[in-house]
Amino acid sequence: MTAPVLLTADGETLFSRIGEDRLRALLWGFYAQVVRDGLLGPVFRSRVGPFPGAGWPVHIARLEGFWRAVTGGPSAYRGQPGPAHSNLGAEAVHFDRWLALWETALAEHLDPPEAQAMLMMASRMRVSLQRFALAGTSSEKGVQ
Repeated sequence: MTAPVLLTADGETLFSRIGEDRLRALLWGFYAQVVRDGLLGPVFRSRVGPFPGAGWPVHIARLEGFWRAVTGGPSAYRGQPGPAHSNLGAEAVHFDRWLALWETALAEHLDPPEAQAMLMMASRMRVSLQRFALAGTSSEKGVQ
């Protein structure tokens, strides 16, 4: 795989190629799949609540800010994604499934170049997020 092109030769960002509406539709569509998933659904529903209500509008808005920031769009995102994934009870298999569903959602909502760039970004982020999630799980089990 090649590195994602976040800026084109004319300075266009990945966010400007995707657009606000498609990004938002992608996130809502993706998490609609996630909460229906037998493996991921219970983890997300326990943290965020029943979809699409409860804490989902705030969660999606936060994620939209995150993806805007990492794709070169306007964003006031100042969160810490790693620590937010601690103590979820998630394991490597959860992250495998998350990435597979993300890839499916990307193909449904974005054109191939943008979908590939977003998949590569998520694949790289997964390493750090999984490390935080597994560290929280290991410390809870008393494993050092």
